[in-house]
Amino acid sequence: MGESNIIAFPLHRRRKLVEGIARVLESKNGEDANAFWRSTVKAILVQLSESGIGPGLAEQEIGMLLRSVLRDIATRSAKLAR
Repeated sequence: MGESNIIAFPLHRRRKLVEGIARVLESKNGEDANAFWRSTVKAILVQLSESGIGPGLAEQEIGMLLRSVLRDIATRSAKLAR
């Protein structure tokens, strides 16, 4: 059986996911924030793997998700600073 190409809706475009993660991270500091992120990533990687997404693409998705989460946090912080 050959490899199949699966196209999933990108994680970084799932607004509720991005905003939800960003809000939790904003409420945590230091190791608590790191532990939450690692736990979240682990769960997402399992879901992606079960969906047939290869490790390389899954890592790219996680990287783009992280950038979107950080952008969301920065945007919200900038709005609060005004």
